[in-house]
Amino acid sequence: MRRALTFLLILCTLLFWSMSLWTLSARVSGTDFLWCALPAAAGLLMMIGLFASGRIFNPVDRVRRLFSAVLATTLLVVIACVYADVLMLNGVIFEKLLGIFNLGIFIDSRLILTLACAGAWVHPVLFIVAGVGLLCLPPPSDNFFRQ
Repeated sequence: MRRALTFLLILCTLLFWSMSLWTLSARVSGTDFLWCALPAAAGLLMMIGLFASGRIFNPVDRVRRLFSAVLATTLLVVIACVYADVLMLNGVIFEKLLGIFNLGIFIDSRLILTLACAGAWVHPVLFIVAGVGLLCLPPPSDNFFRQ
């Protein structure tokens, strides 16, 4: 059950990143799109590095739970920031990020572009920061909480 949950979180994350890049590809082209895709590509490399180091599908249950908790927390933080920005702050947080690639001019699709911005830039960067922490810390053992 727990491995299935980890797999579903990874699948949701990859779908979130790819759907965000697909949404941005309709508005941004050329080298600007490559700059948009850079954080998601780096996040994918971090996920591959975590898989290669044995942090994702580890036989030790606590290591896998720690990765799942980090991934779920970063997803929830990004989605909460997007909706707080759109509903309460009138787009103040993501306005600068949308302005980098001149996406702020599309007023009619602001929520969609804000979600795409969060999925293509913000979540991969948060995941990379958390992934570096996961790679640098020693993996917890089975008796981690007993000591």
